Amino acid sequence: MRPRLTYANVTSTLALFIALTGATAFAATKIPDNSVGEFQLRSGAITAKKIRKNAITAPKIKAEAVKQGKLANGSVTAAKMTQGSVASSSIQEGAVTNAKLAPEAVTGDKALESTFSQVPSASKADFATSAESGNPPAFAAISSEATIDSSLSKSIASVKEGTLGGIYCVAASGFNPRGALVTPRFTGEGDVTAYARVGGTVDCPAPLVEVQTFDGGVRTKQPFYVALYR
Repeated sequence: MRPRLTYANVTSTLALFIALTGATAFAATKIPDNSVGEFQLRSGAITAKKIRKNAITAPKIKAEAVKQGKLANGSVTAAKMTQGSVASSSIQEGAVTNAKLAPEAVTGDKALESTFSQVPSASKADFATSAESGNPPAFAAISSEATIDSSLSKSIASVKEGTLGGIYCVAASGFNPRGALVTPRFTGEGDVTAYARVGGTVDCPAPLVEVQTFDGGVRTKQPFYVALYR
């Protein structure tokens, strides 16, 4: 008996083929959980565009997996960092320079006072007043005729008499005085006083220092000592 190709035979065979191939296709596209790992992925297969936003969180990142070479320039901003996340031990020595600090970023309350060394020009500040008073930069013993006693003088350039007796104009050597101290050279007679004026006068224009001497309240020529300060 010869087999005959009937409609029923064709339909049943086609149905069986579709059923088998469909199941195979379904089985091929359904991937079991955790079946694809690091070794099954081609290098460069996962790009930033293929990762869902916020899919990668901190608990999913292995410790020290993200290093400096893997960060894009400017990708880490202050807004993305939690407070206290960067400690001093995490900062490389010399990494923070003046150019990287915002204006007025470092204020007094953020600085540790013990880390500052003394300013060079302030090394004498603790005792400057008393020390400079005891050792003025310029001083002299002046006679009543405006003569400088060189053995008792230092850094006094010149002394000249003013328009009236008892007025003397004193010039310092190398600086413009901002302070002066004058004392009469008492000879044992009379009631002698002396006064100094800094800043310029009619007789002694700045930077000269004017000294006036008196005896009993009357301006007269008298010897004196003078010290000038910067």
